[in-house]
Amino acid sequence: MTVTLLRSVLAACLFVVVGAFGVTGVANATLPDRTAHVAAAQPTESVQPGPEVDAPQQDQTGVTTETRRKLWIGGIALVLFALVYWRNKKRWDKWRKAKKAG
Repeated sequence: MTVTLLRSVLAACLFVVVGAFGVTGVANATLPDRTAHVAAAQPTESVQPGPEVDAPQQDQTGVTTETRRKLWIGGIALVLFALVYWRNKKRWDKWRKAKKAG
């Protein structure tokens, strides 16, 4: 079974599963009964339009130790990902050359 055929079979299976669990049909919209009373919230105080001039400000703490730790972990993960990607690319190129040669 080739990779292309396998992908086609998997795509067809996915299409069937999505079709089986998908919602089909036309929506049936009905108007609500207008005889019931609807309670709506009324404003209790008026709010001045525009931004608040004396809004509380957040403290400028800068970069915390937890943020630095997360940045280090993210950087290490990125370097490891790049190394694994580069290794796999080299192996793929080597395999492709060997297959092409013989």
